[in-house]
Amino acid sequence: MKNKGLRFTILLLIALGWIILMRNMTTPLNQSSILSFEFIGTAANAEIFLNNLETLGHTELMKLSIYLDFIFPLLYGAAFFYGSAWACGRLANDHPLNKFRILSNMAVIAVACDFLENLALLQLINSGPDDTYAGAAFIFAGIKFLLLTIILLHFLVTVIITAKEKQKAEPEL
Repeated sequence: MKNKGLRFTILLLIALGWIILMRNMTTPLNQSSILSFEFIGTAANAEIFLNNLETLGHTELMKLSIYLDFIFPLLYGAAFFYGSAWACGRLANDHPLNKFRILSNMAVIAVACDFLENLALLQLINSGPDDTYAGAAFIFAGIKFLLLTIILLHFLVTVIITAKEKQKAEPEL
């Protein structure tokens, strides 16, 4: 797996580009409403939310946003995979933070949770409010964000550690 850092950078830029494209395609939908919908939690909350979307005429934009979001997990999943591979590759083999297999599994699980969350959200829109779908979206969104936070924190800590180790290894001028 050569050029892990380059692959990570390219995939991260593509993912960021996809976010910008998604947001432009779903304007004037309030972008924070997507996050609110992911964590709606109950059928009663979903009903209120969906009625507000209907009043604003944004139901189709929300559907479009969810359909476009099926591509995004593949992009961020691959970016986190290569980012973790790059970060772990900078550590010594016996370093306690060199846990690429665990991190890559976490990225795959986060992507799967995102897909399942999107399916639950589409069911909420298409079939009407239901506690099962609202609860499923809440749980899968929570798991997804927890795993991505752990992966991101690992990445940041690893970069800081390796930068400090590199700085110690360089002779002073």
